Amino acid sequence: MKQLRIGICEDDETQCRYLQQEIEQYYGKIGMWVEIEVFQSAEALLFHYPLDLPFHCLLLDIGLKKMDGMDLAKRIRERDREMPIIFITGDRESVFDGYKVGAARYLLKPYEKEDLEEALFCIREMGNEKETEEYIGFRYQGEYMKLKKSEILLAEVQGHYLCVKTREKEYTYKGSMKQLCQEWTEECFCMANRSVLVNVLNVEKITRTECYLTDGSMVSVSRGCYQNLNQVFLRCCF
Repeated sequence: MKQLRIGICEDDETQCRYLQQEIEQYYGKIGMWVEIEVFQSAEALLFHYPLDLPFHCLLLDIGLKKMDGMDLAKRIRERDREMPIIFITGDRESVFDGYKVGAARYLLKPYEKEDLEEALFCIREMGNEKETEEYIGFRYQGEYMKLKKSEILLAEVQGHYLCVKTREKEYTYKGSMKQLCQEWTEECFCMANRSVLVNVLNVEKITRTECYLTDGSMVSVSRGCYQNLNQVFLRCCF
């Protein structure tokens, strides 16, 4: 039986009990075991999981006290852009704000059992599409950052710092290439020269002196790295 972990952040105890009961019944009907963890405030959730959230899905009440559900979602999106979030709200106006943080679904109060099941079905289908996607993690500015492996272009030494480059963004932080290579053990990451670790999944062509990436950029290839880089490229891509 497949196992799922779902987080609920809701400050209404009656609502929490209802959600737990209905979620357990829904997944029980389709033969999936679910573990549910409940938090009564955004602060409590962030205290328990300051770095990475171990959930397949998160249900957030927008009307939380102090830090509301929308602000919590923005904090979550700083380190995890993919986890499905279902918002719970009685305010229809907030629906439009939710698209900015990539909300998967909304439950508008008062909602019916069928509305919750439809939202959970949608999340389950999204999970089936993404279950083959692989992620790479690293510590960035005191937090744990998780990126799709397919999005990473390279990591480059810049003095006492490392710069991880993706198709859309760069993440620069204090670190060493030696430590990064110990953490990123997947074969697709290979040194092009002593300062640059490339993801061969995003390499278009390798010559004896240059490595061309899918975003149009180019990095130099050292004599000592060429043979291994070329072999890894051929193994992973062909």
